[in-house]
Amino acid sequence: MMRGNSVEISEETERIAVYWFTPEGDRYQHATLREPPAEGGPVLTLGRHAYAEAPPVEDRRMNHIRPFCEDCFNEYLRLDRGQPSWKD
Repeated sequence: MMRGNSVEISEETERIAVYWFTPEGDRYQHATLREPPAEGGPVLTLGRHAYAEAPPVEDRRMNHIRPFCEDCFNEYLRLDRGQPSWKD
């Protein structure tokens, strides 16, 4: 970013938090819009393919080197995320 530029995100745009997790024994990471319980447990997935078992607390960010559940990732791409507006 060039000096003197800034990024603003509209106040009417709500920030969407997406949590990623990999159930034990599953090679795919799944997504959810609700923070999984710290102790682990069933979580409704973003891909709407029923519940998946989230492990106890771990890093909930997307892991770019682990494969994604195709249903969850496609729904993630469809989310109406606020786009920043650039101004000088």
